[in-house]
Amino acid sequence: MFDRKYCLVMIPALWIVVVLMSANSHLNACTTAVISGRATADGRPILWKNRDTKSGRHNEVVFMQKGKYKAVAVVNANNYKTVWMGVNEAGFCIENSLSRDLQDSEKSKGPGNGGLMKRALETCATVADFQALLDKTNASGRTTVANFGVIDAAGGAALFETGPKEYAFYDANDPKVAPHGYIVRSNFSMTANQLPANPDFKTIRKIYSSDRYCQACSRLISQESKGITIDYAVQNLTRDLSSINGTPFPGSINGAAKKLPAVIATDKTISRTTTVSAAVFHGVKPGEDPLLTTMWTILGDPKFSIAVPCWVATEEIADPLTDKNGGELGEIAILLREWNLNKNASGVITTHLPSIWNDLWPTEKQILKQTAQAMQTWNRDGLSKPQMKELHRELAELAMKSMQKELREMKQIALSMPAPKPPKFKPVTKTIVVP
Repeated sequence: MFDRKYCLVMIPALWIVVVLMSANSHLNACTTAVISGRATADGRPILWKNRDTKSGRHNEVVFMQKGKYKAVAVVNANNYKTVWMGVNEAGFCIENSLSRDLQDSEKSKGPGNGGLMKRALETCATVADFQALLDKTNASGRTTVANFGVIDAAGGAALFETGPKEYAFYDANDPKVAPHGYIVRSNFSMTANQLPANPDFKTIRKIYSSDRYCQACSRLISQESKGITIDYAVQNLTRDLSSINGTPFPGSINGAAKKLPAVIATDKTISRTTTVSAAVFHGVKPGEDPLLTTMWTILGDPKFSIAVPCWVATEEIADPLTDKNGGELGEIAILLREWNLNKNASGVITTHLPSIWNDLWPTEKQILKQTAQAMQTWNRDGLSKPQMKELHRELAELAMKSMQKELREMKQIALSMPAPKPPKFKPVTKTIVVP
């Protein structure tokens, strides 16, 4: 089992970097996409979110059973009043990206972004249900300022730009609204900026987070001819490292097979130094069992972590993903990332990235392959809850062992490095009188 105290003793310098990152990071910076079955290789909708937050919050996965629908969701560790992405037993999935430009001038009361998503998971089965919830809370009040992405088991896929008293609806199944079959958002809204549903990249370049919006669009455009797959969304979207002009850095997941630059600044990239988790939801086709809807969960920075499939039908979460101090798998990912940050936590030193990726990504590919084989069987023969529960546990443990191995290797590197030079202090020029 992962021992947090042991890590603190072995590598105390890492926790200094955590403090620096919290102090210097930009505001919450999530990147998301709603992808209809029109654009995917298998005809099933996909929903994606990279969760970024300036506070460096620790995340865990929880099972929820107090509402009309049971659900699994990613939450801030030990805080169960809000949800940041999740799926329920009806196959309804939801996530969000903060969009402060949707705020109005009047004071509002009611659920905020995370509170509304929790209520939605507990009460909504379809995109239409969520729209009805928004209609209801338009009158009763909300404190939301977010772009909410949702998919359901009936093939619904939509995005709602949502302020405290109104919202705008974008249907990913409507070719006029989403000609490519998907809708991307970062941290701005088309509504507040009086933009069309698909603005030209040049018209939005001065808007905060437009770089990530353009990069996500570019990554999806590159897959249009063959159809977007769940593997691509999990492995390539969540870990994209691209320059401000949208070109992936060489040596990175989407870049040319060349040497990485020494340091990658991440203030404009999708995968950032403030990314605390990611989720990719793989929906079902109409008529398929909604319980087959999968929440691929990556705790911690996706560049340093492994995706694990989560299902509501298991009715419990494997130990590496859930803990009031943060899921242990994600805690290792946090340590791995802090070890590789530059001095002011504005970028990633790439020296060890190739070896980390060579170790972790084959394990994730194995997890994706085993899950795909099981899903094929369950779609053909019917869902087996005991099998699903065991597979979830097995794959979480597989990911954990791989992450633990990587952590041990990182500690060995830390122990072999020379001790840092002691700090230099200015000579004391005052006479200090001690009574």
